[in-house]
Amino acid sequence: MKRAAWVLGLAMMCLSACTESFDLSFTWTSEVAPQRSVTVDNIDGNVRLRKGPAGSQVTGTIKVHAAGFKEKAQAEEAAKNVQIVETVESGNLVLSVAIPAEHRNKTFNLTFDLLVPENAAVSVVTDNGRVSVTGLTVGNIDTTNAPVDLAFTKAPLGVAASIRTNDGPVTADSHDGAIDVATSNAPVELFSIAGNTRVSTTNGHIQVRAIPPLAGEVFLATTNAEIDLGVPRDFGARVLAVTSAPGSVSVSSDLNFRPTGSAPNQAEGVLGNGAGRVDVRTISGDIFIHR
Repeated sequence: MKRAAWVLGLAMMCLSACTESFDLSFTWTSEVAPQRSVTVDNIDGNVRLRKGPAGSQVTGTIKVHAAGFKEKAQAEEAAKNVQIVETVESGNLVLSVAIPAEHRNKTFNLTFDLLVPENAAVSVVTDNGRVSVTGLTVGNIDTTNAPVDLAFTKAPLGVAASIRTNDGPVTADSHDGAIDVATSNAPVELFSIAGNTRVSTTNGHIQVRAIPPLAGEVFLATTNAEIDLGVPRDFGARVLAVTSAPGSVSVSSDLNFRPTGSAPNQAEGVLGNGAGRVDVRTISGDIFIHR
């Protein structure tokens, strides 16, 4: 018991005294082979990737925040000893973070702000950080407790862009290709999605403006919130939309919708030629399908 009390006392002393931090920013340049990928494997913090000029250079700024030190000089030294590790496999570039072993019990947060060649695909892994991608091909985005924002992006050929977070909203404005989004306790808003679309969240509304391919698919699911889906007038699909009271389902009259079944809080039928599929589900929320 005495030893436990002593350890607890040390921990409490550090909580009260280890409050010094240091911020360090530096420019970064890497090389990636044409038509290959760039992956940012961050430990914690924001990542912003934007389309740069064609070529092979990845350039930008990286910021290191080191915290939880007793003295500022210790925080500064630790920040300077954080390493960005470059790994190249088959021309694909991975940027990862190495924390000094003696400081792994401290707090480190890194922010990446990079320009990536327009012909490279990107993926991101981080925690507790917003991920923003503009003008690039998106492979996989994986973060926690933070938003994901896409603008003028596209999916790799034949593969869906995969977006994963929790407790963070996801937005996309103009995405070419399939997209698969999963979050929780947050809304999802996707506009001008030219591909198959799959969205899953909880306790957050879903708003999608989809332009699916011929025989394309749209799957949307949430709980305790509404779903608003817009599709082209000429899109053909089998439709199943399900909610629960007090929610309701409405399919706009400006779509060529032919009901094939009837049940409370549900709509089942065919849009146009019925070649694709629309599956929309929520609990206690309204569903609106329209042009």
